[in-house]
Amino acid sequence: MKRSLVFLVSLVLAAPLYSADDFPEEWRTLAEKSEFRATSSYDETMAFFKKAEAAAPEIIQVTDFGTSGQGRPLPLVIVSSDGAFTPEAATATGKPILLLQSCIHAGEVDGKDATMMIVRDIALGRRPELANGAVILFAPIYNADGHEHVSPYNRSNQNGPVKGQGYRATANGINLNRDFLRLVSPEGKALARLVSTWNPHLHVDNHVTNGSDHAWVLTWLVAEAPQLDPAIDAWVDRHLPEIMTATDAAGHPNGPYVSHVSRSDPAAGMIWDVAQPRYSSGYFPLRNRVSILIEMHAHKPFRDRVYANRSFMEELILEVNDSGDELTEAVVTAEARTVALGRPDADPSQVVLRWGVAEEGETIVWPASEWTMEDSIVSGGKRIQYQPGTLHEVELEWRHTPVPELELARPRGYLVMSGWPQIEELVAGHGLKAYALTRDISLEVETIRLSDPKLASSPYQGVVMVEDFEVSRQLERRSLPAGSLWIPADQPNFEIAVQLFEPEAPDSLVRWGVVSSLFERKIYIGSDVLESQAVELLSDPEIRREWEAALEDPAFAENRFARYLWWYQRTPYWDETVGLLPVVRVMAPVEIEVEPWTH
Repeated sequence: MKRSLVFLVSLVLAAPLYSADDFPEEWRTLAEKSEFRATSSYDETMAFFKKAEAAAPEIIQVTDFGTSGQGRPLPLVIVSSDGAFTPEAATATGKPILLLQSCIHAGEVDGKDATMMIVRDIALGRRPELANGAVILFAPIYNADGHEHVSPYNRSNQNGPVKGQGYRATANGINLNRDFLRLVSPEGKALARLVSTWNPHLHVDNHVTNGSDHAWVLTWLVAEAPQLDPAIDAWVDRHLPEIMTATDAAGHPNGPYVSHVSRSDPAAGMIWDVAQPRYSSGYFPLRNRVSILIEMHAHKPFRDRVYANRSFMEELILEVNDSGDELTEAVVTAEARTVALGRPDADPSQVVLRWGVAEEGETIVWPASEWTMEDSIVSGGKRIQYQPGTLHEVELEWRHTPVPELELARPRGYLVMSGWPQIEELVAGHGLKAYALTRDISLEVETIRLSDPKLASSPYQGVVMVEDFEVSRQLERRSLPAGSLWIPADQPNFEIAVQLFEPEAPDSLVRWGVVSSLFERKIYIGSDVLESQAVELLSDPEIRREWEAALEDPAFAENRFARYLWWYQRTPYWDETVGLLPVVRVMAPVEIEVEPWTH
């Protein structure tokens, strides 16, 4: 179902429900005390939350969900009217669980400051209705190390706080908004563990963006069907417009988070590129969950952005409180559908490895600032120059419907050969249900072989990614040793396994270089042995024809290494593990002896 929403523009920003003047000095945030010229440090933020906990310990608990690379606890503020401060207790309430995350990019602090205000209002009894429904998990400073790397020059296009804000990446240069699937950072591993343990029904990822200039203070993005399960998509279609209309009515204009089709011509239209699993908005649908990406508009004043972010989270909480049963039922339905598709007796179905965007879109009204095309000193070409305060409405096409770009037959499960601890860590990190083979087995599986890898020209997230490769798949009998992992398809999070194990997926183990050692040859053949093998093989007419055809290519004929490899691959001495993925697809129901696996 398409997100056909009515986008409103409130030209006058409303006053917040409670302003700083309504609170004594000790309950004002640093942002409020400084007239929104500054934001709180990590220690100041934690002291503020601890004070809120002390004021209302029966409904607020401050804890952490892991540790940063530099040893800082990653704060978690739990709000529950039932005192449900553990995953087990929260699940037992039957209420929806919300995870509201901020500062994944630590310079984008709006969500953190908004969270401080919300928690304060709850602690002081100003907004009891916020705490009377869902169990709320606030992760206000996800990138704790980057948060303390403060400079006024970290965010060049961001309109405050003028006294500085944190850094985009972690202490060791990892962008956490690219680490939801790969889990290379301690912070990413901690968040995945939090998600697997608490199983929140809805996730919010608070950001601040920049780029085009428009009236919207807040923009949003959420996946939709068919990328999102129909039951969950239906909940979003019913309730997201209510949330955004209420946010607008409170004086905070909002619209969809989009990219321009053309960087040189905003009028060419807008597109939402379907998020890859490395991003929150691409990862949580794999878990059959709603994830809402919030992007505050960097050109708007810090004060306006914080109040708008606060209003959105409040309206979201209230809407979930009113429709909690509906949300939890949607998640149950979605998980049951995924499990049913993966059962051994299920009819064959497809899994999507990559998504694209439909060519057709819908017309929306974009409240843009006037723009002109100006000469660029930097590029030597033209650049867009917006004129703030000159709003006009532009009708644009908005393309946002996901369409499958690459599909494969759904396996009954995967078998992961023992001896690959990096893969095992990811299986455990994402909470995938896995079992260990109790003995060596031999069975017919679909193997995957890779060849001709093409590496990226520069590092990304600390690794050189594998951009392209050749893939061949074959049904064959393989032997797997005891201790290998069996990951069945009949589990709610199975799509995570698909994205990890299928090489063509955008964030697969292959693309991230986790299994790049499989491209390397480990054994060789002596030239004298190879020569005798070639003489013997040439007695086969078919091989002779293949050899003569290969020699017709001058580049091949003149390449000693290519000739050597051609013959080597046809001898019994060839290392058959080269290019063989240590994960096989099980395509038919099997009975195998397994035991519970823990990592």
